Amino acid sequence: MKKRILSLSRWAQERGIHYTKAFRMMQDGAIDAQRFGRNWFVIEEVDIPEAPGIILTLFTHAGGAGKTSLARDLGFEMASRGQRVLLVDVDPQANLSAWFGVMEVQEEETLLGLLEKNLEPTPRPILQNLDLIPGHVELARGELLVGHLAAQQPDILFRLRYALEKQRNHYDLILVDSLPSLGSLAAIAGLAGDGLLIPVELSLKGLQALPTVFSIAGRYADSLRRMRLWSGGSFVRGIIPTGTDRTASGRHILERLSQMVDSIGAPLSPSLVRRPAVYRAAQEAGMPIQTVGNEEVVAEYKALGDWFVKAVLQPLENQEGVVASRTPRLKAGACSPRS
Repeated sequence: MKKRILSLSRWAQERGIHYTKAFRMMQDGAIDAQRFGRNWFVIEEVDIPEAPGIILTLFTHAGGAGKTSLARDLGFEMASRGQRVLLVDVDPQANLSAWFGVMEVQEEETLLGLLEKNLEPTPRPILQNLDLIPGHVELARGELLVGHLAAQQPDILFRLRYALEKQRNHYDLILVDSLPSLGSLAAIAGLAGDGLLIPVELSLKGLQALPTVFSIAGRYADSLRRMRLWSGGSFVRGIIPTGTDRTASGRHILERLSQMVDSIGAPLSPSLVRRPAVYRAAQEAGMPIQTVGNEEVVAEYKALGDWFVKAVLQPLENQEGVVASRTPRLKAGACSPRS
């Protein structure tokens, strides 16, 4: 059995009872609930079938697309549904780690230890079903390190991929938060798994960045095919519009984005509304946006999660040549990082 997390209000709504009654039940100990941020969440067991672990990289070289917050909040959304989720912070700014309050980090716990000493990092538990391999400011050395060692150790660009292959046995979903760059660290992140999720800021700058991202995604896929590590289709697994402002201009840019996405056949998610105050509150609380936002925010990420399962995860689980390359999942009852 796995455990899912849902807000107390949603738990009450599913059962047709008033929130006040559910809150009293929680106070009386009839409901197992925990407080995350401002809100109470119910934790309950659910019967979810085992599925091959999937690794995806949030990737774009354009800043301001909401890549890191998306890793945090989409990761929490999937963890709340009972999936075991691992987040990997590859950005030297380490914002993903800081947003979860993970500040004290040893270099050996990060990608840097893997690159310098071939030490595989041990994930840190963060929330129910959600673990993190943290980032560190010294990851910036990785760019120089990879350039220096690439001739002697040509596998260094694939070292994260090899390490995360082993983690497929323990997690249903692994999300790699890349840095806004096209350098060596971004390549290591981009080559780490089963494809790329591309957040796109709904602005002219966001649209202008897309052709380069599509081109790089094609190169990554070609490299993996030559090494017989990939035999799937498009390496762009999904496009996620962020920062929509619900104006006529925003709708026009979304239409242009839809046309660009159609040209490569990638699925386009529901757009995420620009919410500066709520995102700031989430950062200050060190929690996902769903734990500090209102029901509209929760519903928005539920819709994103529904799209993600149907348009991204299920096709990958069924895609011949991707699943076949994965290591077998642990049998029920086997040891995991939480055991």
